[in-house]
Amino acid sequence: MSSSSSEAIARLHAMMAAARSGGGNNGHAAAAFAAGTASATASTSGTKNNDTTTPVAVAEDAIQDGGNAIDTFSSYVPTALPHSILKALFDAHHSTTKSTQLAHNVHDMNIDDTTQQNNEVIEILDDSDDDCEQNATEHKNTSSSSSLSAAHYSSQLFTKNALIQSHTSPACESALLSSVSAGSDGALNDEAAATILPLVVEGKLSPLQAEGVTLAISRFHRVFTSKKEGNPKSTAVQRAGFFLGDGAGIGKGRQIAGTIRDAFCRNHGRGRHLWISTSRELVEDAKRDLKDVGCHVEVHDGVDLLGKIGSNGKGLGVGGSLGKGVLFITYSLLVSGKRLEDILTWLCAGKNDSKYQAEQSYDGMIVFDEAHKAKNLESDTRTAKLVLQLQDRLPLARVMYCSATGVSEISHMAYAVRLGMWGSANPLYPTFDSFKETLTRRGVGAMEMLALEMKRQGIFSSRTLSWEGADFHTVEVALSQSRTTQYDGAVQWWFKAKEEISDALQKVNMSGKMIWRLFYSAQQRFFKEMCICSKVDEIVAQSKEYLENGHAIVIGLQSTGEAGMDVTLNELAESLGQGSKTDLEKVDLPSLLSTCGSIMSNFLISHFPVSMPPPEAPRIPSVPPNGFSSDFERAEHMRLSEMAEQIKRMPPPQPIRELVMRRQALLDSIKDLDLPPNPLDDIIDRFGVDNVAEMTGRSGRILRKTENTFRYTKRFGGSKTSYGLQMPVSREDESDRLNVKERALFQSGKKSVAIISDAASTGVSLHADRRCKSSHKRRVHFTIELPWAADKAIQQLGRSHRSGQTTAPIYKMVVTDLGGERRFASAVSKRMAQLGALTKGDRRAATGTDLSSFDVDSVFGRRALSKLYTALSSLPCSPPSRNANAILDTFSSSQQLSGEEARIETLTTAFHALNDVGLGGEPNVKKFLNRIAGLEVMRQRLVFSLFMSTLDDVIADAKATGEWEGSVEDIKATSITLKSEEVIATDSSCNASTELTRLIIDRGVSYNAIVEIITADNDKQSDDTNMAAEKDEASADNTEREGSHRKQAKSGFYISKRKIAGRRLVMYAQQKVADEVGSDHDDPLGLMVITRPNTGKNPVEMPSKDVLYKYDILASSEEIVQHICSMKNQEGLDEEEEKKSDNDGPETKSQDVVNIVREQWGNVADLWDEAYDNSNHTNHNDGLAPRISEVGLITGAVLHILPALEKAVQVMTQSQRSLRVMRVETDQGRRIVGIRFPVTNEAAIERLMTNMSDVSKSRLGLISSFVDEPFTPISDKAMKWATTERKTMKSFFGATAATKPPSNTASVQPTAASEVVSKNSATSNVPSGNDKKRKKESTTPQRKKSKPTNITNFFGKKKDY
Repeated sequence: MSSSSSEAIARLHAMMAAARSGGGNNGHAAAAFAAGTASATASTSGTKNNDTTTPVAVAEDAIQDGGNAIDTFSSYVPTALPHSILKALFDAHHSTTKSTQLAHNVHDMNIDDTTQQNNEVIEILDDSDDDCEQNATEHKNTSSSSSLSAAHYSSQLFTKNALIQSHTSPACESALLSSVSAGSDGALNDEAAATILPLVVEGKLSPLQAEGVTLAISRFHRVFTSKKEGNPKSTAVQRAGFFLGDGAGIGKGRQIAGTIRDAFCRNHGRGRHLWISTSRELVEDAKRDLKDVGCHVEVHDGVDLLGKIGSNGKGLGVGGSLGKGVLFITYSLLVSGKRLEDILTWLCAGKNDSKYQAEQSYDGMIVFDEAHKAKNLESDTRTAKLVLQLQDRLPLARVMYCSATGVSEISHMAYAVRLGMWGSANPLYPTFDSFKETLTRRGVGAMEMLALEMKRQGIFSSRTLSWEGADFHTVEVALSQSRTTQYDGAVQWWFKAKEEISDALQKVNMSGKMIWRLFYSAQQRFFKEMCICSKVDEIVAQSKEYLENGHAIVIGLQSTGEAGMDVTLNELAESLGQGSKTDLEKVDLPSLLSTCGSIMSNFLISHFPVSMPPPEAPRIPSVPPNGFSSDFERAEHMRLSEMAEQIKRMPPPQPIRELVMRRQALLDSIKDLDLPPNPLDDIIDRFGVDNVAEMTGRSGRILRKTENTFRYTKRFGGSKTSYGLQMPVSREDESDRLNVKERALFQSGKKSVAIISDAASTGVSLHADRRCKSSHKRRVHFTIELPWAADKAIQQLGRSHRSGQTTAPIYKMVVTDLGGERRFASAVSKRMAQLGALTKGDRRAATGTDLSSFDVDSVFGRRALSKLYTALSSLPCSPPSRNANAILDTFSSSQQLSGEEARIETLTTAFHALNDVGLGGEPNVKKFLNRIAGLEVMRQRLVFSLFMSTLDDVIADAKATGEWEGSVEDIKATSITLKSEEVIATDSSCNASTELTRLIIDRGVSYNAIVEIITADNDKQSDDTNMAAEKDEASADNTEREGSHRKQAKSGFYISKRKIAGRRLVMYAQQKVADEVGSDHDDPLGLMVITRPNTGKNPVEMPSKDVLYKYDILASSEEIVQHICSMKNQEGLDEEEEKKSDNDGPETKSQDVVNIVREQWGNVADLWDEAYDNSNHTNHNDGLAPRISEVGLITGAVLHILPALEKAVQVMTQSQRSLRVMRVETDQGRRIVGIRFPVTNEAAIERLMTNMSDVSKSRLGLISSFVDEPFTPISDKAMKWATTERKTMKSFFGATAATKPPSNTASVQPTAASEVVSKNSATSNVPSGNDKKRKKESTTPQRKKSKPTNITNFFGKKKDY
């Protein structure tokens, strides 16, 4: 290899090291502050601001305990690629660049210091930076130069504009996970990439996919050893597993195939491997993925192969075509009968050992694709138990878990025992329950740290397609008057039903506990369906607008309402008098059927009490194992058994006529409610069935026949089946096939609207695929029904966002303005936060957008509900929140009463509303949200508004005291420097160290930085100074905005009206939401972002009312901007002076502006400078809080010392006990992530060390060990067998002859330079003279005589030999 190539590879490694340690420089304080303010402003756009209340009193200039929320995603940078792959990628690019240079006659260019650029590829080194080459050279000599140059180059490596593309489509990773490198030792061993290196060069595996494969291969070489229970002399072994958590579009199947290919080449498992997935149809995808990576092995359909084993004996499959390959089965096949034993028989066949020994020594691959199917181990499902049993029976198998949603919450991780986080592999947590309890107690922050540790140890990988270009919107639908009337009428019906059921229960003398549970469950489903129906008008209207603009629509819901429709159809069949013999496909219906009405009628028919309850059978004790101890005991057992048998033979009680009539009256009243139709049928009817591709699991639907008639129509199964919906045995397969056809019609553009349900939310691609005819249509994905499980929501969103798309989709989560729907949004957002924390390392990363505003079922939600119940517990009621009066004024309908009397009347309405739905007492948020859905629209909005206002108060107070734990935060400051790093513990399960990192933080913001911020903000505004002046004249100081109930303070410098700690404090306040006339965003409290010279930007905003009450304005931002503009106009610089000013650069211009402001407002500058300088201490000085502070982070392996951490902070304040996850970036560009710990408290440090010592002593004798096995050598024979394409009858007699190239044409292996080679060889396609002669000699009879050879004409025609 040439010296230039070697140096380039060295630079690539330097860049990857920089990517592992962090990105570029932090920037100065002005940029950091401006970014923070911009993000704060952006966060209010289009959403309701929760920080709408006055926080509790804190020190005016205290350093607030918090930071800025980090970005959700960062571009993905592979940090663990082996050297051999980097070299191969570089050489391939070098070859491409050289060929391109020759083709274009570009000379004297060197890849080390020049840019060879086309639309997709540019050089890593940025030649516009004069110091690039110098920094790259200095990297070899000094560590400081190394970090700087690496930081400079790392942002250009494997990004969308870089030398090497990491993936076929832009990929990203959660910003938190990107802060740590994959694998504790950085780049992986070259041996791990030995079998896949050609695939990377040929482009069959992208660098991103290659990293996932090499991580898995490396992980499989770790084997945990521990003492067997009950036999300390015997050792138990268990091979480590790997979790591939990549999202849709990254290519999980291709990475699985690459890993299996490596196992075949090293002869693991004697050429037998297992692939488990969700659908039998996916076996074709498995075959395709294996073939794409050059692995030409048999993929056996489990149904066929295991059927042969079961029918022909255990010996079948040892040899022949069934003896090797990949066994592909589904989870449903795994749990059917005793298939586990058949699977083990096939995997371990061919060995002379006993079956037990064969199982113990099996070291092949087991792939759990879509592993979330096994998540319910805690619920003791058969699937989860057999997945766990399979892993236990084959302890040395190479286990790979694959799912983007494999752990939507911590309890769903139980099946992933091979991760080594608990059990025999990690005695620190001997059971999964102990592991779960520890993390659950610490909250979502601990789950984020878990994801970080898993990635750092090389256990876990989670990349996803970049969300760049995708738009996320929350569409809040206000109920129309007609929908409101429908809803209120339904509420009255449920109140009436409740009264009737109460009377009926008294008549039949029943407690009704179970009936009431079923009542509220049915009511919950009913109003959820009503909310979905209320969205149809808005969805259809928006969809038609998008369709007119050339978009394609995807509508996602979870259920189809088929179960309810079956009930309604059954009633209709009985009303016609023919029962199940009625063919409803021939019956005309006057309208679409209502799913809401079927929920009502089904509940009444099944659960309304119409007769006395039957006698309760006595409880019969079981027979003792050793028989009855006395004759009396035997006689009593016989007596109870006989009594139970008599009760069983008794006829059912006769219905009470009065109760039957009451039930019938309720059933009849359903018809008078004018309930909305099934939303799925309604959407199809509005768009037309020929325009909608329905991909659901339902068997039939109601379609329009004529203008006024409808008919029930089966989607599959034919029309011969009479009512009862008796479907063929293979109903699921028929549904899958129909959905595939519908998908093809949508992707081809023949249908413009697609509707998907939960049944079609896995494996279906509806994105703007560049290969399909509708690729020019951007997808607009409406989510109109939120699922209970977050993983289902993510699976559905992934249908329209995948690799190879021309445009990213528009996502619209549609919710109504009813508080009752928050029940469902709350459940989903909570699970999405847990899912994002566990699988992406960031609670916001599950969908690419923040759903935290929907999560009200939290400790703060319960606290707010308790305050609401207390305030409304008795008459007269009191306002529950600080902003309650504004809400009460909005909802007050009385015009005769005064303001205070009207508020009391509205509070009384809320009090009665809670009583009507049985709320009060224990603050159960789920129950609260369920029950208020049964209130009329106006009362529901009132109660929910009061609750949300109270929750805003609780959250604001929690933020002020430091109790609030938001998402992972960046610590932002003017300067952050590393003071020290100390190893305080080592995790014996993986040898990972735990460090106590101390950082010096300077939060101060200079006066010059504030002036720069003011001018920068003004440059971003489109309005000129004259408009600002007109706006100033139009509104006097501190006047109320038109149509608003608040006073908005101006942005500018302020000074406190009274002395605090002996001095008047100066600050800069900036409007969080711009105070613009006609603005769409109204901030009712006029929140101001506060910045002080000593403590920087305060994370807790201050309402304008408090600013105006406590502070006097010194100079407004508008005045400063106007003065700067007027001074520049007065100076009237000529052209030469302007050119000279331009040559001075931006720094000189900025300094001129600062001097202008300092000269005009010298008193303000002096006050700010004095506070800035006098606070340059670590302790309070001259009445000022210190600028300098010391922050501690526990970094590295953290989970193993969590118990010690918890004990160390038990006696501290609430903010110190929170142990929040924080991220910092030092001035040198190094990123550090860890749990914040109060290092300034020496007692806390001492308690931590003591507790860790105690924990270590308690774990003596429990510590397990591990062995990293050497890589198995590649078997040439096995590799040749696995990578050689098999000859088949078709390929031998048909395909090969038809596609065989001319003998003089050399086959070209695809490489990174293949595109250039193909261009250079294009002239070879020009026919020569001999070619023309041969073409001329080829006559028509000769072409007729030359027929393609196939098996029929080969064997069917008699040959002469």
